[in-house]
Amino acid sequence: LDQDSFSNLGGAKTLDQAQTIANLAQASGYKGWSQNDGTNTRYFLINDLLSNTFGAFRETMYDYNINGIDMMEKNSKIAKEKIIESLNSLKKIHSTRPNSFLMRVFFDTKGDEIVSLFSGGPKIEITNLIDNLNRISPLNNSKWNTIKN
Repeated sequence: LDQDSFSNLGGAKTLDQAQTIANLAQASGYKGWSQNDGTNTRYFLINDLLSNTFGAFRETMYDYNINGIDMMEKNSKIAKEKIIESLNSLKKIHSTRPNSFLMRVFFDTKGDEIVSLFSGGPKIEITNLIDNLNRISPLNNSKWNTIKN
């Protein structure tokens, strides 16, 4: 997944290898590798990352990192606007697969970073961002509502 942040869909080969590992690991009997262990498993995480349904997610990760995070030092206002665009693009995925495991993993890992990015620095309009975050990741409402511009 990290390779997707350096090159658009750059992690495809690694994710294919991860899917092979997940498929082989199902035979081990260990929890979390089988599709029969529920929807919050390594199997479904890798499957979602490789599915067409979540292709936009991987492209968004590239934009979020290359046009947002990596640009913060040069021009944090423009970088924040690009991050907002990236986060807004997740609405389409949310409308197709609300509360998906992949989206929950993303917001669990990036939630504090998002709050930190938008709680300081140059002022930009964040009302729509907060509304969208509350819609896309309602489990983090209390976190999103702490964002102060």
